[in-house]
Amino acid sequence: MKSFILLLLLTFIGVLDARNNVENIQIQARSTAHEATYSFGIDISRYQTIMWEKIDTNINFIICKASEGVTLTDPKFATFWSKINPRVKKGAYHFFRPQNSGIDQAKLFLSVVNFEKGHMLPVIDVENGRAYRQVKPALVAKRLKEMIKYIEDELHVKPIIYTNASFWNKQFGPYLKDMNDDYHLWIADYRLREEPAIPKAWTDWTIWQHSCKGVVKGILNEVDLNVCKVDLNELCIK
Repeated sequence: MKSFILLLLLTFIGVLDARNNVENIQIQARSTAHEATYSFGIDISRYQTIMWEKIDTNINFIICKASEGVTLTDPKFATFWSKINPRVKKGAYHFFRPQNSGIDQAKLFLSVVNFEKGHMLPVIDVENGRAYRQVKPALVAKRLKEMIKYIEDELHVKPIIYTNASFWNKQFGPYLKDMNDDYHLWIADYRLREEPAIPKAWTDWTIWQHSCKGVVKGILNEVDLNVCKVDLNELCIK
């Protein structure tokens, strides 16, 4: 039942997108075991042009790109971070680069974002790209583990991992066997289906990025759409 309702929800959001609006729909996904409330959010970067005074007021969370590799900072991050309404949960992500030191990437990320109580957990964006073909998988996995550990040591929280199933299984499956549900999974899967595909290391997902072509009031171009199935407070720094 939960999966069926979620499918209907995502289909409905697609209709709302066409009308240039995202509506806050509190879906009660009932099963014989439990009841869950889904929250809705977007992730943004320099590619979005946002009219903050007009942005849809029903968005529950916003995750901003902060940094990439060891030298790049998103030029719109500081503005976006300051403009997010206090009632909306806000988070930040770092785009992981396989050719760079994991520790140096973590240092850049934490120098750009001043994570505080109430902010969403830091996110490491791990997605496919040509650079992965230029570095041995074992070394890439080592660098990612180093980045994760540095963040854990500095902030005393476990970062959220953003990825997609097929890429993670092929790239990291043989090397990061200790990754598991202790790390919240933000999964990208744009296929119209009842549940997203997830990497073998996890048994469930936390956030599902189900579209990269969303249309949201107040944003002048397409934006990623996400659904979260846990209480957002569980994803925030205590």
